[in-house]
Amino acid sequence: MFLIAAQELANFVEPSDIERGSLYPPLSSIRNVSMNIAVGVTKCAYDRGLASTYPEPQDKRKWLENQLYNFNYESSMPASWGQCTPFSSCRTIEERVTEAQKAGQKVPADYASYLQKALCGEFNGVRHFCCPTANIQHNSKVMSLFKDENFDCGNFLSQRVANGYEVKLSSRPWMALLRYQQFGESRFLCGGAMISERYILTAAHCVHGLQNDLYEIRLGEHRISTEEDCRQQGRKKKCAPPVVNVGIEKHLIHEKYDARHIMHDIALLKLNRSVPFQKHIKPICLPITDELKEKAEQISTYFVTGWGTTENGSSSDVLLQANVPLQPRSACSQAYRRAVPLSQLCVGGGDLQDSCKGDSGGPLQAPAQYLGEYAPKMVEFGIVSQGVVTCGQISLPGLYTNVGEYVQWITDTMASNGL
Repeated sequence: MFLIAAQELANFVEPSDIERGSLYPPLSSIRNVSMNIAVGVTKCAYDRGLASTYPEPQDKRKWLENQLYNFNYESSMPASWGQCTPFSSCRTIEERVTEAQKAGQKVPADYASYLQKALCGEFNGVRHFCCPTANIQHNSKVMSLFKDENFDCGNFLSQRVANGYEVKLSSRPWMALLRYQQFGESRFLCGGAMISERYILTAAHCVHGLQNDLYEIRLGEHRISTEEDCRQQGRKKKCAPPVVNVGIEKHLIHEKYDARHIMHDIALLKLNRSVPFQKHIKPICLPITDELKEKAEQISTYFVTGWGTTENGSSSDVLLQANVPLQPRSACSQAYRRAVPLSQLCVGGGDLQDSCKGDSGGPLQAPAQYLGEYAPKMVEFGIVSQGVVTCGQISLPGLYTNVGEYVQWITDTMASNGL
């Protein structure tokens, strides 16, 4: 937990100052100090610009509450809850700042004051502001990337695969292997999915506390033990291009990740260079629309693909796929003895001996109609999180991070750290 003082500006601020994080003058010039709370939460009261969780102990909480005063730049704006987002993800703030930029002007002093008080804090080096829920938007630059007609995501080869059997060569081109250096040995201990030329989506538990060990991503893999991946097609041998090993520039873990309770188990890995799409290396689609987000609860059977990579290593040399059924959240609530929020999906369970074939951090996926296209695309609806690596016995249903609930975080994080 940390506190940030919101100061009154002497005159005006440049719109670019908001992006650079230089909105505030030196502490020596503070006047009429109010306090904004930044605790890694995203819920806030936007008529006050406060995070909804306050620091302990209770006497500090009471003192801070006594220091805070209400503000409301738009008089018609009722008191309500909002969400802490980068300014570019808040429509009203972005429009006002963009308007000033186009006119070559500075942000008016009264609106600059509003922005100060609406500051939630700084997450992953980016200032976040309290935004009314109705005004929240996905970052336009990232959404333009995902919706571009040349963004070839989710194309897959359809096939009939029994549980735990090898998939066709290059049929799941978004699959990624995370490589770690531990105790002098290089090992693949988690999986992930490519979502753009620079980003891999994975689980936070695969990254948290392991930033120094996790050093490389492998893309385009099929059979780990061979230099060249080939399959026989009649009399001809068909081979995939070589795998691509690429370094990691940034490890970006969700700021609310709770390792103890395995909540908000999601992370992005920014590659240290762009990886051009090829036949065997392409991104998976994300549930970026409300329709796709809702579909996550309607799919009866999902697919997990992977090499069974967990903290104990890989259980398979070749890329496998298994089918897993969607379960009601009550099944996981009973299994794990806790409430299961909308941010998680309950999948699998029963006598599914191949439920371990998915990688920890890998994608839970299903084909779906994507942005009006006729042919279904493979969409990553979940991330392998907890309880899904039990093999060879009747297993409990597993908890998967519900990706649809984190599209806002994904787009904000990508925009803040460069596409």
